[in-house]
Amino acid sequence: MKNIYFIEAKSPGANIFSKMPMPRLGSILLGTILKERGYNTKVYIEDIATPDWKALEDADLVCISNITSTAPRAFQIAEKFKNLRIPVALGGPHSTFLPEESLQYADYVVRGEGEETLVELVQHLESGKPLNAIKGLSYNNAGSIVHNPDRGLLENLNDAPMPDFSIVYNWDKKVIPIATSRGCPFACRFCSVIQMFGRKYRYKTIDRIIEEIKVANPPKGTHVFFIDDNFAANKKRTKDLLRAMIANNIKMEWSAQVRTDIAKDPELLKLMKSAGCFSVYIGFESINPKTLALFNKGQGVEDIDNSIRLIKEHSINIHGMFVLGSDTDDIQTIRNTQKYARKLEIDSIQFMMLTPLPGTPVFEELKEQGRLLHTDWSKYDAHHAVFEPKLMTAAELHVETLKAMARFYSWSSILRHLLERDIFYSFVSIYGKRATRKSLSDTKGYLDTLKKNMTARFDAKTDMVRQYFAQKKERLNVVLNTSALENTESRFFLTFLRKLDKDLVINEDLNIHKNTVAITPLVEHLKNGHEKGMQQLSDLCEKYKESVKVINLESISLYKTCINIGLLLDKRYKNIRKAYEHALKSIGGSEFECNQVLVMVAQ
Repeated sequence: MKNIYFIEAKSPGANIFSKMPMPRLGSILLGTILKERGYNTKVYIEDIATPDWKALEDADLVCISNITSTAPRAFQIAEKFKNLRIPVALGGPHSTFLPEESLQYADYVVRGEGEETLVELVQHLESGKPLNAIKGLSYNNAGSIVHNPDRGLLENLNDAPMPDFSIVYNWDKKVIPIATSRGCPFACRFCSVIQMFGRKYRYKTIDRIIEEIKVANPPKGTHVFFIDDNFAANKKRTKDLLRAMIANNIKMEWSAQVRTDIAKDPELLKLMKSAGCFSVYIGFESINPKTLALFNKGQGVEDIDNSIRLIKEHSINIHGMFVLGSDTDDIQTIRNTQKYARKLEIDSIQFMMLTPLPGTPVFEELKEQGRLLHTDWSKYDAHHAVFEPKLMTAAELHVETLKAMARFYSWSSILRHLLERDIFYSFVSIYGKRATRKSLSDTKGYLDTLKKNMTARFDAKTDMVRQYFAQKKERLNVVLNTSALENTESRFFLTFLRKLDKDLVINEDLNIHKNTVAITPLVEHLKNGHEKGMQQLSDLCEKYKESVKVINLESISLYKTCINIGLLLDKRYKNIRKAYEHALKSIGGSEFECNQVLVMVAQ
């Protein structure tokens, strides 16, 4: 075995950073380890340069790294080389969490950190080392899938070699990635870092990091990105590193991912600026306190406010990252987030739709609830709505998030940066505007599909309703059964239906109204065992069983209940949302639990 080549699969679409792509370190580190053992290694990164496919055909082993959004492309590449009878190993977060899927396309899956597992796999391919002795490996064996025990995490990061960037094919090194640590003790529900790299921080020594920077030797005009999930997790250590960078006269422009808590340490901010910090990437995630709590973020809106103000006072730029679409977010949350980012003059932003990635608690929860719309992994890129939110439709989440990006990267934003003579962020804003506009255009078909699927999910149950009323010439009356509702709930549904401009008949005999639909919302207090209310519903259905058709429409929130009802009466989502918002305002603005609707239609 001589040639071992690595491929990073191409991203499915453009994003705000497409103009300055940066390689992930995993493939480079693994390639470096094998190069030091005498193998000929090369790393091909599709987002950086088109691979030399002809040269790749000489591989003795092809290793393909993937995240969830690049998995379909990774599988396509894997099949290509498998058909050439070249052994293929898949690795990365997606394959780690869904190894069975990956083994449909590859011979092996390296789960988790691969520094030791891949070396042992190569030893197996060369000398027959038993596969069942290789921890962290999954593979096919006589038609059965075998998952060997997990491998422990690399304890001493200094044991890994310094990445040899020369093995990356056709890379101009505009942005160089450097890692100083792995792991994260926080438990954000949408993040898979803990499952991949553990909750315990593991650090490289200060001397090792300084040496790594010097070896990388960033030329003038090159930007260094510290890819740690939280560069300032240990503030004392971070300050020691920054002092060492200054003492070693390391002059470079760099950025890092941090949390809002860096703003609580003025000395840290001062050292960051002195050491060449150009910008920080902060996962603010939300300005909705309920969402921050739901995400287990461990910060409040006040922390976000203060961090932006104090970081800017030190002339450090801010890239703010927000995750939109949690169970406590609605359309107004998205719009308010955009206004907030503009008001506080965050330099650049990413508005990302909540994406349930395999390996995260959010994925397992939404999968169990049946709220995943599909598993077209190429759409799991935070730029497509891929699940059913609670307080808005998937189509609303999708279009409102993209529109919020477009509003942020507006001509006024571009003009502000130009007036401040900030050429870099002027170009960032221009590119952000173009990229967002292109995304809105490119995803129009996907958005149309979301809208059609929303209606289609109800069509199986409501076709009879639609057909029945389509045959009638008379104006449709709606019979609302209020006997099972409390006063607040009755007021809400009465207001909602009247706002839809429907004639209402309250608790009337359906036999009198042959062109009517009776609506009985099942609210939470009834679902939880109020026998009287449930008996009323049972009696009602029994009374009308000869003259009505009972349809059960389940939903996940009061808003979705209103969508279910509204789609029977009005296909225009905008009208339904306005009616819902008007009705919610009439009861003080707070949702109550209502997850089911009985619709009774006269036959």
